[in-house]
Amino acid sequence: MPLNYLRRPLSVVLVVYICILAVLHCRGYFKADPPEELRRFNRLAGVLIQGRVVSPRKEDFRGQKVFVRAKTLLGRPFKQKLLVYLPRDSDWRSLRPGMTVELEGLLRLPRRARNPGEFDEKAFMDDRGASWILKAESVKILGPAPLLWLPKAWAEGARQSWQGFFERVLPKDEACVLSGLTMGFKGPLRREWNRSVQDAGAMHILVPSGAKVAFVMLGVVLLATLLGLRPIPRLILAVTAGGFYTLMVGAEAPYTRALWAGAALGLCRILGRDSGSFQAITLAALLTLLWEPRELFSAGFQMTYAAVIGLVIAMPRLQAAAPGLPRWLRGLAGAAAVSVLVQVMLWPLFANTFGRGSLAGVLANIVLVPASGLMMACGLAAWLAALLVPASAPCSARALGLLARGFVGACRFFAGLPCAAMDLPPMSSHALLIYYLLVFALLVLPRRRAALALAAAGLCLWTSTALAGRWAAPSVRVLLLRLPPAHPAVVTFADGRVWLVDPGTKVSAVLKALRCQGIKTLDQVILTKPWPARAEARLRRGLAWRQERQVMAPWSFNDGEVRFEFGGPEGPRVLRGEAQYSIIPGRLKVRAVEVASDGRRAEIR
Repeated sequence: MPLNYLRRPLSVVLVVYICILAVLHCRGYFKADPPEELRRFNRLAGVLIQGRVVSPRKEDFRGQKVFVRAKTLLGRPFKQKLLVYLPRDSDWRSLRPGMTVELEGLLRLPRRARNPGEFDEKAFMDDRGASWILKAESVKILGPAPLLWLPKAWAEGARQSWQGFFERVLPKDEACVLSGLTMGFKGPLRREWNRSVQDAGAMHILVPSGAKVAFVMLGVVLLATLLGLRPIPRLILAVTAGGFYTLMVGAEAPYTRALWAGAALGLCRILGRDSGSFQAITLAALLTLLWEPRELFSAGFQMTYAAVIGLVIAMPRLQAAAPGLPRWLRGLAGAAAVSVLVQVMLWPLFANTFGRGSLAGVLANIVLVPASGLMMACGLAAWLAALLVPASAPCSARALGLLARGFVGACRFFAGLPCAAMDLPPMSSHALLIYYLLVFALLVLPRRRAALALAAAGLCLWTSTALAGRWAAPSVRVLLLRLPPAHPAVVTFADGRVWLVDPGTKVSAVLKALRCQGIKTLDQVILTKPWPARAEARLRRGLAWRQERQVMAPWSFNDGEVRFEFGGPEGPRVLRGEAQYSIIPGRLKVRAVEVASDGRRAEIR
């Protein structure tokens, strides 16, 4: 890709627009906090709300959910967006976007993350413009979707029919795999299957992905070519089919990126214009953000465009570097290069979103991404065949089950390779900037001046950040976690020693917090109270430590004039002489607290 593309008006407009959105986000413009006078409805049970469904129905471990734009609450105006969890004991396949509904249930505000690594429900809701969560006890459909909502309603009906077919003919986990492969609606997959797919680096195949729209559009183009249609009808059919599929699967950023970019590339090819991929991607990103600015802060948008930008910059030169190779070998090398580039571009996002990255994904995606297109075609063909000939469903069920188990089996194989995956601590904004400066320095080669400038900027920022962190480092940092009835504490010393005090029984939360701190091994585990053997065994599977000590409660240690005390009846305490920092117990009732000491005073962060 020529770097002068970055100076084109469309690219400049996109960059300026993204910068404006980022500044507004930092200033809290996109927060979805309700007005103060509405907060009295928090934790109110039995509320009656009327509104309009504005999203497809999805499912997670808490149940089936939709977003609703509320109009009234108890008969009064209530212009708020809610995430609604539907009652579990009913069939909601008739629910469509655009329908007016009446909801009754428990209304609450979203929660902040209480500990490092915990799911931040409030940030998730802010990025979607929703301010409330309703656990519905009853849902009544008051009216059909209006005319403007009919395309979304029809698309949702088709999607539910397709997903319902999988759920009827397959066991639950296999149906989840096929729904993920074909529509990105993975649902709550069983734990061991989910971990195998994640460690194989193939989770992007089961969640919203632009590749699914690309497969649909390419399939329509191929079919139209075989039928002898001219280029313009081919493009119209491909965009129509891709657009309907995009509405079916929720019109999230990865899908819209593939749809807009594919339409732009096809139109430029028909008109004989320069159909550079970079311009098409830029147009797709700008259209997506103009329609919904909050998409910029979603993981789907960031991942899909980060991966595509790396491919657009590096792939043309990589493909031109080996002109003498046989065609099959060039294809294999190209697939390997795509897999490596995608992994490199998404590594920080894996760390910040999932806390885990796959090294085996470089190999797995060479096989699984092309195979996912064939599986998607099989799933679509089986569904259409069942609609036309219902008797064909049992035969197709055996084939689809075999495909689902084969996909998971392949993921298990790649996940079982040595060093297939690793836990990753989240990266700070400085670390993200340094990482991408150095990566782009490699991607723009052989443009030596641009590569040297990017590498120099990254190394300078890296050096200055490291020096600033060393100068400001306290002698002791204590992270007090909120995991009642225990209050685990992670003690980090300036010399690199790490202690874990009273881990408690909520081991998974403790492991997430340690991962966020970048801690993989401990020097000591200190216990002031009995520790169940099951909790110890679970912690040992995810962590290693050199020594374990049982001490009498309350137990304390000193850092100069500051004393840290654990296991007492009042909970964790920090004292300087006889003065206790009484703010700590109050803060721990809400979320984790970090205390830093330089030996003379302690600071609560």
